[in-house]
Amino acid sequence: MKKNLALFLALLMLTLPLVSCSNTTNKEDEEQTPVTTADPTAAAEPEETDDPNARIDSGLAPADYDAYTFNIFIHNTITNDFEAEEITGEPVNDAEYERMIAVQDKANCEIVPLVVAADNRQGQKPLGTSVQAGTNDYDLACLSGYSSCNALVEGYLTNLFTVENLDLTKPWWDQYCTEECTFKDAVYQMTGDLSIGDNKATFCYFFNKNMAETYNLPNFYEMVDNFTWTIDNFRQFAEAVDTNLDFDNDGNHINDKEDIYGIYIWDDIMMGIVNASGIKCCTINADGNLELTLYSEKFVNAFDKFTAYAYNKDVTCAYQRNGYDADWGQIAFREGRALFYLANIGAATSFRDMEDDFGILSLPLYDETQNRYYNSAASWSVSLYSIPKNSYGAEGLARAGWITEALAYESMYSLTPAYYEQTLQNKVSRDEESARMLDLIFASRTYDFGWYFEIGGYNEGVMNLLRAYSTDVSSMVQRNEKMANKVLKKYNEKIAEQMGN
Repeated sequence: MKKNLALFLALLMLTLPLVSCSNTTNKEDEEQTPVTTADPTAAAEPEETDDPNARIDSGLAPADYDAYTFNIFIHNTITNDFEAEEITGEPVNDAEYERMIAVQDKANCEIVPLVVAADNRQGQKPLGTSVQAGTNDYDLACLSGYSSCNALVEGYLTNLFTVENLDLTKPWWDQYCTEECTFKDAVYQMTGDLSIGDNKATFCYFFNKNMAETYNLPNFYEMVDNFTWTIDNFRQFAEAVDTNLDFDNDGNHINDKEDIYGIYIWDDIMMGIVNASGIKCCTINADGNLELTLYSEKFVNAFDKFTAYAYNKDVTCAYQRNGYDADWGQIAFREGRALFYLANIGAATSFRDMEDDFGILSLPLYDETQNRYYNSAASWSVSLYSIPKNSYGAEGLARAGWITEALAYESMYSLTPAYYEQTLQNKVSRDEESARMLDLIFASRTYDFGWYFEIGGYNEGVMNLLRAYSTDVSSMVQRNEKMANKVLKKYNEKIAEQMGN
């Protein structure tokens, strides 16, 4: 499967010319002149072979770490990619377990995941306590997007480009993550086959195929293929749902979790819509500095286009406005009361027993001139891996690099196929087109440090506008701009200090 995904990525990039987000200003796509630190498609890809079980060389020399205990810091608010303790017959569990055993046997080490409780934005604190004390409690750390960037600013993370045995150009690492998170010659966060948390956190659109047929809607997959799957075109489909809306007959149709809507919406999707339009809150510029790139005419237009129907209470149920739990959107979609459910891919497993057929789609384009899709992941739940600073020196970092690289390598042949093929394709997504959409979504992922670093509070700012049904997006940006630039200056100084160490 991973080989097919790598080949798909290469083909995708031939048809969708790459426009790097990581080192550009926020101009229209056709005007951008990217300054890249690495070509995300340039990673070594598996060689073609007739043997479906053939593996490429990991590039790792044999190692013996004398029964060393390799501790992994797992932030308790995100996906635990190492929770398997035995074989149970569940594909993802068994893949996690087999991967761990394989690496332990090869390296003569013991891998121990340590789940650490901390607020989603404060996961760096217990990690920092260890780093500052020099106790070397953790060899690898998995943090939420927010906490990971806090840890970076506080100086707790190692420049991964300096870690022996770790090669982020390999196909088991997400090349877009490396590209878009690189500060000149330093990168502190990574993801890829090592984790399923990044996949689960990635935004997508679910749609009810039975309802789409009832309302004689076009083939959405073909629209994605033809680059007509846009914010504007999506609107007419959501507005087509106009039958028996007050499903529970209670006389209320304002964010009623029991009614029928074209859209059930999750607040965080607003950040995804911004990114899907080819816009980032912040990018890393050619000088290696974080730069505010949110505000533009295109940003305002994208916001207005989307909220035109997101604010239509006959069309969209913002179920969280009435204090309903997050799973109410999933319940409504599962019960056939929503044409579209806007969430992240992790929700897919809750639809296994859904009676109606459903499909999965990429987030839409800004307009038909946009030359690629951008699918970001929720800042709250995305899993980012790092190697904490430690007092072992180069030898300890080389060991951490070897074991981490081996885990990622094994994951490409075990964990990713288990999650991607067995959980998503075979059990959940019910047609080949949805599986193909997953290929596209994962191959067009984008990362926004502006959201993760919470620059100017713009991450909550765009969601708060959505929550308040407000269109005053320009005032929100301008009101927080001074604070945003002040924070950026501080963060850039701190990151530059680390890069000089």
